[in-house]
Amino acid sequence: MIELANIQHWLTSIIINPGPLNERIRSADQVYKLDNDKVVRSSYNMNSGQKIGIYARGYVLRLMECMLAEYPAVHYLLGEDLFNTFVRTYLINLPSRSPDLYDLGKNFAAFLKASQPKNNGVDNEMFDLPVDLAKLERALAEISRMKGLEGTETTNETDEPMLSFFGAVNYQTSPCLMLLRLQFPLVDFVRTVQRDGKTQIPTKKDTLVAISRKKYAVTMNETEAWQWTFLQALQSSGSYTNAVDTTAQTCDIPKDTLMADLMLWIPLAVSFGYVYVAE
Repeated sequence: MIELANIQHWLTSIIINPGPLNERIRSADQVYKLDNDKVVRSSYNMNSGQKIGIYARGYVLRLMECMLAEYPAVHYLLGEDLFNTFVRTYLINLPSRSPDLYDLGKNFAAFLKASQPKNNGVDNEMFDLPVDLAKLERALAEISRMKGLEGTETTNETDEPMLSFFGAVNYQTSPCLMLLRLQFPLVDFVRTVQRDGKTQIPTKKDTLVAISRKKYAVTMNETEAWQWTFLQALQSSGSYTNAVDTTAQTCDIPKDTLMADLMLWIPLAVSFGYVYVAE
């Protein structure tokens, strides 16, 4: 078993470490005291290194498939060749050390951001768009895995929205609510790509997005500033009345006007899974 484990570690190091294949094989042989020619026998048409290369290339291709599955909108935006170039570079520079493929793409948005030109005279709009897309698509992936309201007793919805006007209902934000501040309107863009449709590249516009999950279905919508601010304040404080006060002050809205708007909007926020009625 010890010998088998040593061989497994040897092959894993060759597959996941960056650099030319021959150097990876040579390094693994030295570290694990093995001879690749003896571990993987050559055949009449393939030597040991070529056979190992099949596994190494297959591993990279599988990771690239996973990245494509998580970032279809970024792929649509960049095109096949440029997307593959960025992904290969990402996998080389930030190789995953997690056994869970879910963790593979968590740093992709930060990688794209770090890859932007450093020249201050360059208009970064064309570079900011894929970063924002990656942020949004990663958020969708994370929310699909986060703890939500499913299976709990806290999914009751009030039939008396008027009670919220008086602060008589204990509204809380969903544990899987995520609030994003983006530079582009990307919700419709991502939805269209998810449906395998063709769409226009969005122009720059500051956008506030709320994402959550309701009955296992991920919901995502652009919000008005007061709605986003209220959700952020409620998420932070856990108090409906404090969230109202913070939103009214931040957005410069009369408190009674805000409370009236909330009375109409809260049922919609509940239906999207942004908030729920706590016991």
